[in-house]
Amino acid sequence: MKWGKGLLRPVWAAALATAALLVSAPAVAQTRFGPEEITQGHAQFDRTCAQCHGRNMVNSGTTVYDLRRFPIDDPDRFFTSVSNGKGNMPSFKEALTPEQMKLLWAYVGSRGGKEP
Repeated sequence: MKWGKGLLRPVWAAALATAALLVSAPAVAQTRFGPEEITQGHAQFDRTCAQCHGRNMVNSGTTVYDLRRFPIDDPDRFFTSVSNGKGNMPSFKEALTPEQMKLLWAYVGSRGGKEP
């Protein structure tokens, strides 16, 4: 029996369909934050970000960005903004370690622990 014919055709088609789903799945579906990361991220947020972005990320969104609306499928944008600053937000590249930024992303990217 040749490849792609007879009984192997449905198996081949199913394998391709599965591969396509895995490749096209959004990165956020593959990212999971542990409860400890979220808790540590929340503590870091309180020390670093809450002064401007509000306790528990709650603010009016009129003078600073409302992080509850941050696109959770775009961690690169988050890290770029925190590292380089954006608008009135200063750069935190020298103030935060990469690990601290990852913890902040765990908190923000999980919507404050509501969407792990």
